[in-house]
Amino acid sequence: MRTKPASRIVIAGTGNITWESGQEPISTIDLMCRAVEDAADDAGSRKLLRKADQIFIPKGTWNIDNPGSSIASAFGIEAKNVLFDLGVLQSSLVKRAIQDVAEARSECTIIVGGETKELDKRLHGAIPTSTASDVTTANVLPEWVRAEELVISRHEINTGLIRAADQYALIENAYAHENNLTREQLIDLINEEWKEMAKISEAANAPWRKNACQYLDEQGWGRPIADPYCVNHITQWNVNQSAALIITTEETAKAFGSSGHSWVYPKAIIESNNVTPLTERQDLSSCIAMRFINEKLKSLTGKAASDREIVELYSCFPIAVRLQSEHLGLYNHDLSVTGGMTFAGGPFNNFTIQGISCVAKKIRDQETDGLVTSISGMLTKQGLFALSAKSDTSDFFHEDVSTAVKKAMKTVDIKPDINGRLRIISSTIAHTSQGPKAFVIAESDDHYRRVVTTLDPEITQAFSQDSHIGGVIDVDSGGSFEIETQ
Repeated sequence: MRTKPASRIVIAGTGNITWESGQEPISTIDLMCRAVEDAADDAGSRKLLRKADQIFIPKGTWNIDNPGSSIASAFGIEAKNVLFDLGVLQSSLVKRAIQDVAEARSECTIIVGGETKELDKRLHGAIPTSTASDVTTANVLPEWVRAEELVISRHEINTGLIRAADQYALIENAYAHENNLTREQLIDLINEEWKEMAKISEAANAPWRKNACQYLDEQGWGRPIADPYCVNHITQWNVNQSAALIITTEETAKAFGSSGHSWVYPKAIIESNNVTPLTERQDLSSCIAMRFINEKLKSLTGKAASDREIVELYSCFPIAVRLQSEHLGLYNHDLSVTGGMTFAGGPFNNFTIQGISCVAKKIRDQETDGLVTSISGMLTKQGLFALSAKSDTSDFFHEDVSTAVKKAMKTVDIKPDINGRLRIISSTIAHTSQGPKAFVIAESDDHYRRVVTTLDPEITQAFSQDSHIGGVIDVDSGGSFEIETQ
């Protein structure tokens, strides 16, 4: 769908802040306010904040009932505040902000996210109270935007397969099997990919992990989380970071003191909101939605993902980056400007806002094009945001390819009580407080699947050495199983 507003839509300013652990403690709200101020300063005028009539916030790890109200009060503005829950694609709130401004439902929308989980952990929950007053809009409840369905299945929940690390490890090991990689080759590949991310982070703006390459040399990859992943392969939770975007029209930006040197132009947002839980996907090692997204991007804008100079792929786990890059055709292309969620920061939704901020500044400096991707779930939903420093047209394209993805996605039904000889589709060892725990996705000859688990030391030891994908397990009626020897 094409939107052609009378005045071009711009990201007038962006801000991203890393609040280091040695700095004075700060509340999550106050950190978000700092990012909004940073975005206004980047736009060239804090007067622009007076026109803000909406504040969009992606839900984080925090429990704050009405953060938008506090932020609005801090700046003395009356603004509708909208919270986007976990499970909603990060690109969706950007798309709505652009559409609202383009269709005159908003003159200026602020998007801001933030996390202070490092402070919360270090101070044992004693985060400072926000200095922002919450008087003027205290009784105005936020609008919530929530996902229509869960990204994991009831069977996955019932079997304890709920940690993202465990599910992504299952995808990673399926990818290795599909591409004939041994366990050692897979680990080498992951390590090389993430060493490159560490290098990128050292040249990035405000990464959470300073001197990441030296850190890896000294600390290594850390404790195991879910084979083959260790702690320094996965998204970082414990950060103090915030990022903000100011979305408005050229006309409004100019009227309130912002000049064009800071502006970036949204070009397209393409999404797939189709939900197929991991265990129900016939092919675990694919991310076909990104192929559909890339094809749609090229048909609408004339440029594919590989034609964009600056790229930031959502980087919660190595397999997420690898599959996105392969399906977007980003071969021999830098895949991040931040260094990713392990080294630059995370988790959840704030990182996408952070990524957009960093990409916007890069493309502005180089007068070029860029893109930022978003993911919800276990490569379940995907989004792509294309933006440019060039104001060649006021067109903004937005499309949802969910129907095409659902039609193309081959699925397998779940039967939680199947037993007997089952073929191993993927496996991982999760390192839990109970000790190593095996998760195995197994399939019957008539193509039904289930998840089986065990803490049995002999079986977990066998799966820690090899994923045994393609092999057979013998499952009894109670769900216990043994690996069938060749």
